[in-house]
Amino acid sequence: WFGKPHPVGCGFQPWLLGLSTISMISALSVKNFRIWQIFRNPSKKVRISDVKLLIMWCAFMAPAVCILVLWTIISTPTATLDNRDGKDHYVCATGGFTGPPGGIVFFSLFVGYGAIVLTFGALISIAIRNVHREFNETKLLAVSIYNLIFLAAVIIPVFLVVNPINPFAAWILRTVAILYAFGATTVVQFIPILFNVFILDKGKNVR
Repeated sequence: WFGKPHPVGCGFQPWLLGLSTISMISALSVKNFRIWQIFRNPSKKVRISDVKLLIMWCAFMAPAVCILVLWTIISTPTATLDNRDGKDHYVCATGGFTGPPGGIVFFSLFVGYGAIVLTFGALISIAIRNVHREFNETKLLAVSIYNLIFLAAVIIPVFLVVNPINPFAAWILRTVAILYAFGATTVVQFIPILFNVFILDKGKNVR
C-alpha cells in the first residue's frame, strides 16, 4: 500500500483488502445468524457450535476467493507508468487478458457480493431485533453495517473520480477509509464488551 506501486504489490491489493473486508462482515453476519437460529423457535433447544460457525464463515468466503482467483488470472492487477494531471505516476492498473475493462467488471462483482453479505446481515438484524438485549448484539452489528455502507457509498465513488486526477490524494482517501472502517468496527464490537468486563464487573467472573 505504501511506496511506488509494484506488480506484486498491486496484485496482492485486492486479496489483502478484499478478503479482510468480506471476512469482517461475514463474521458479523454469521454471529447474528447463530442468535437468530437459537431464538427463532424458543421451544426447541438449538445449539450451533463454533465449528459450524466456522463452516458458515468459510461458505461466505468461498465466492469471494473465487472472484479474486478469476480476477488475478483474467485481469491481473499490475503496475504501470501513467500520466495523471500532467505528471508521470506509477499506478496500479489492470493487465492480463482484458485490460482496464476487466478490472472494472471484477471490482463491481466483488463489491456486489460484499453488498449481498451486508444485506444478509441487515436482514438478520431485523429478524432478531426483539431478542432479549442480554443475548442480542444486533444493534452493534447494525451500527457496523450502516457504517460500512455509508463509507462504501461515499469513498468508492470519490476514489474512482480522484484516482485518475491525483493518485496521491486517492491513496490518502483509501488509506483513511481502510483505517476508519476496521478501526470503527473494532471499537463498536469490543469496547462495550471490555467496558462490561472491566468497569461494570470489575474483571470478576460473574455468573
